[in-house]
Amino acid sequence: MKNYLRYAYLLMALPCLLGCGAARVLDGNAQFHQDYCAPAPLFRKTVAMRPYWNTDSLLQAHPDLPKAVAISANATGTLSQLLQLKALGRDTGMAAQVQRATLRAAIQQRLLLAVTEISGLAAEMDCEGERADQLGRYLDNLNSSRNTKLTVGSIIVAAITTVATIAIKDHTMQNATAITGGVISSGLALMTVNPAGRRIRLSLQRNVLKDVWARADSSDIYSPGLWYMLSDRHFSNSGTISLMESITGRWKQYDLDRKVSAADAERYFGNGGVYTADNLHTRAAMLNELQSTIRSLNQNLQGLMEYLDGYGGEGRVCDRRMEAALSSTSHFHARLGHQVNHPRALEVKECLRGWESK
Repeated sequence: MKNYLRYAYLLMALPCLLGCGAARVLDGNAQFHQDYCAPAPLFRKTVAMRPYWNTDSLLQAHPDLPKAVAISANATGTLSQLLQLKALGRDTGMAAQVQRATLRAAIQQRLLLAVTEISGLAAEMDCEGERADQLGRYLDNLNSSRNTKLTVGSIIVAAITTVATIAIKDHTMQNATAITGGVISSGLALMTVNPAGRRIRLSLQRNVLKDVWARADSSDIYSPGLWYMLSDRHFSNSGTISLMESITGRWKQYDLDRKVSAADAERYFGNGGVYTADNLHTRAAMLNELQSTIRSLNQNLQGLMEYLDGYGGEGRVCDRRMEAALSSTSHFHARLGHQVNHPRALEVKECLRGWESK
């Protein structure tokens, strides 16, 4: 009887030794540095000008501008400079050339700031995604180690049970030992398929997913220009829903399986909470998807740059250095007349002729 009790106590102690503490929630804020992805204190939202939000009225007011150019210029605060550049027309006077160059420089500076801001936000999202994946892998490793211990424990319990049932001569005790060992061994095996395992608590001081999910009217993280690009349907390929609506719809369907509980909403789009490894991998996936959408806005800016580069006399393929050195079209032709057979002269002359015909 005493031997049986020893076996029983040992069998009952194994689950606690192997599984106790496995579901303990780690304090991520205390154990890990949680702010290294946040922007530096000197970071400022660069595209600070508020765009005109009634895009349909904007497009009606400027039918001569391509839609993609008009909305991108509106988003970056360069629409007024672009219209001034356009108003200069074919004026090749020195004053017009200086004004044109000044306007182009101002627009390019603004576009450079917009590109830098997109890159900065994308880098922050990339860092946040990598951090979530890293913590997820950390929990995966802990859970894998735990599952290995539970599997070994289940094998040990089964082995002890087998030996005990052979050693014990009393039939009743044999049955009791076999039942006890079988239950404990099965319990240890079931613990290995626990979907939660180790978890971690994180507080999110700056959640870049929050405003996108809420589709807020404005954002403290995104500049007005970028928020306009994400919120306005004209920036999407379909033109029927905004980029923000598109990405939140994909989150619901593919990452959250169409179910978003209050705890999930707070965990992913609020101030944080308790995360399993799967929760962290899901957060990383959503951050990477948002990062791709943010980076795609560079294509809109590229289109605006190409339009700027191809607009007006200074922007065409004519030799800009030659054009800048000449103050008028007639002077340009007079200079070209001295070397009309030069390949570059013929190219520039043909370019200028095409420009003047427009």
